[in-house]
Amino acid sequence: MGKFVLGIGNVLLRDEGIGCHVVHALEGIPLPDVEIIDGGTCPDVVQFLEGADKLVIVDAVKGGGTPGQIYRFHLEDITLEQKLFLSLHDVGSVDSLMLMQLWHKTGEAVIIGVEPRDINWGLELSPELQEKMPQIIDAILAELNTSANLPLEGEE
Repeated sequence: MGKFVLGIGNVLLRDEGIGCHVVHALEGIPLPDVEIIDGGTCPDVVQFLEGADKLVIVDAVKGGGTPGQIYRFHLEDITLEQKLFLSLHDVGSVDSLMLMQLWHKTGEAVIIGVEPRDINWGLELSPELQEKMPQIIDAILAELNTSANLPLEGEE
């Protein structure tokens, strides 16, 4: 039982890795009773989330907005296209999380999505997403109902 922040994404595809970049930034913030998990591209990570009271998922989301736009929604808000799974490797993280909620009692699951600008090969986030990191972190802290003593922009 507890609070979890799960970052999802592929850090080899620039902005597609926003979830992983965000959870690594959160590791430097003291967050008592919060488990920070870099889920990368592995759908099996959901096995570590069973019994979560609160789950905040951070991922790149193509919503049609401007690069860096932050979205907030619940797993229940996602409509997945009907498709036939050919193997367990075809099951994505969101599919796994939805199945987890069916099979196990879990608390609220909120997705903080960030509109990507560039999902081509590369390790760096686009400048638009780098600029939005403080706002993304603030959105996650608000979901966790946690205050952290973070320096204001420009302070060391």
